[in-house]
Amino acid sequence: IEGFLKEGIIMKNFTHDHVLSLLGLCLGYKKEPMVVLPFMANGDLRSYVKDKKRSFTARQLLHLAQQVAEGMSYLASLNFIHRDLAARNCMIDDKSQVKVADFGLSHQLHDSEYYSSKNRKAKLPIKWMALESLENYVFTVKSDVWSFGVLLWELMTRGVTPYPDVDVFETRNYLASGRRLYKPKFCPENVYQVMMECWQETPERRPTFTDLVNRLEVLLN
Repeated sequence: IEGFLKEGIIMKNFTHDHVLSLLGLCLGYKKEPMVVLPFMANGDLRSYVKDKKRSFTARQLLHLAQQVAEGMSYLASLNFIHRDLAARNCMIDDKSQVKVADFGLSHQLHDSEYYSSKNRKAKLPIKWMALESLENYVFTVKSDVWSFGVLLWELMTRGVTPYPDVDVFETRNYLASGRRLYKPKFCPENVYQVMMECWQETPERRPTFTDLVNRLEVLLN
């Protein structure tokens, strides 16, 4: 409960159109901790784009990604490292606005996307993690940028799980050999180029989130 409250104290200061706001924290009848959040009518971003009843153009999917980049640029300006950026951790409101979120709900909702770390004490989203995170458990804004590239790939594939043909425990070796996620079928070449820049092996060579906001805005225009 103490850790939960500390997390809430940090998150209560977030005020941005594309970051999920925290309305409050409370304890239930059995003293279980709960968060009070705005109602997100369209659920999580991954389920939203996977829904076969909806149709999207590449431009519309790119616009969703740009909103995530804007939210992450704001968090980066506060020196906040997300550590678990993925489509499942972004929410969609009733106006189809994207909100970056992560209140520890993901492990319960999408447990199959998390795998035990070496010490078995932590469950990690291996297929969304940067190479340096997989090798040294180092997390920075630049490792968040890598994860954003994976999120962009998720959007352009409409919710396919990354590296579908790679065993999760071979992900590090796969990336260390220089290989990356393939170009999605209907993804424009210049959008795939943005992904590849996010997956540069050297963190300093990756764009910043401000760069990504600007790049995506140029592509949309």
